[in-house]
Amino acid sequence: MSTIATPNQKLLVGIPANSSERVLVNHPTQSATAIDGWKSLLFGLPFFAAGIFIGAVALDYVGGKKNAPNWLIGLLGFFFSAAGAFLIVHGLRGIIRKAKYDREARQVPSQLWLCDYHWHREGFAFSAFNSMLQRFVAAVLWNAFLTPFFWIGLTQRGAWFFAIVAGLFALIGIVFWYRWGQMLAELLRYGNTFLDYNNFPYFLGGTLTARLRAPNHLSDLDELTLTLRCVQERYITSGSGKNRTTNVVCFELYADSQTFSRSQLAAYSNQSIPIEFTLPDSQLTTSLASTPPTYWEIEANGNSSRVNLQAFFLVPVYKSV
Repeated sequence: MSTIATPNQKLLVGIPANSSERVLVNHPTQSATAIDGWKSLLFGLPFFAAGIFIGAVALDYVGGKKNAPNWLIGLLGFFFSAAGAFLIVHGLRGIIRKAKYDREARQVPSQLWLCDYHWHREGFAFSAFNSMLQRFVAAVLWNAFLTPFFWIGLTQRGAWFFAIVAGLFALIGIVFWYRWGQMLAELLRYGNTFLDYNNFPYFLGGTLTARLRAPNHLSDLDELTLTLRCVQERYITSGSGKNRTTNVVCFELYADSQTFSRSQLAAYSNQSIPIEFTLPDSQLTTSLASTPPTYWEIEANGNSSRVNLQAFFLVPVYKSV
């Protein structure tokens, strides 16, 4: 039985760069939010200040009439201050990182991979634990956000509409908890995974070879698909006026994949699974220091009747000089 994976190149030729066909739905992003640098810092300041003031009211440092219990006022203050602090820290980190990149890029213009991202030459680790924890925090925050609306709807006369709306949104939150349960099961079954680079970096027009360390319980998988893709994140604004929102959207610029069957995977139990892709010479280079970024990744998707496997690994693909 051959151990060579079945190639399956995705045809994207002729599809416009902004086409919805290129959008990667529910794809993890490198951008924390659709605002960066000084804009993020300045946008976060009023939220942080408002949160501190509301917290002071809850703790009776600021006098005034209260129409809600202290714990609820304090919770609202936490939401505002936490959101503001996140935007401020995110903005400061972006400002510092941009200045550092510009300084180092001038020193090594022909080796931008040295300053574009904090690469580890040996490979890239995917932490299933971190992914699971992030999903758990998101689910908890979602439910905490609905708490004030439940309180209003259940305690204030004639405000039952708030409870109904909060209940509907709580049902939507079940999706968060369901996905968290999947990720927890994936962590317990397969653990964290690691992609070993055979070379560092890789260059457009060349060959990408790497080795995926076999995850725990590899024999559970019916098949494993490895997809090499170039991803470009964009800040997409939709709606108008008060309904205007900006989100981070991932676009797939290039994709190539190979699939291992159960019988092929059996040959790599407790070993590393070899990966080889031919890199195109006409695609964008990795630019993780940009906002929004462009990057190359390998996605591992394993299908199983028990627990599916999904992992993402960044790969350093640049232009040779």
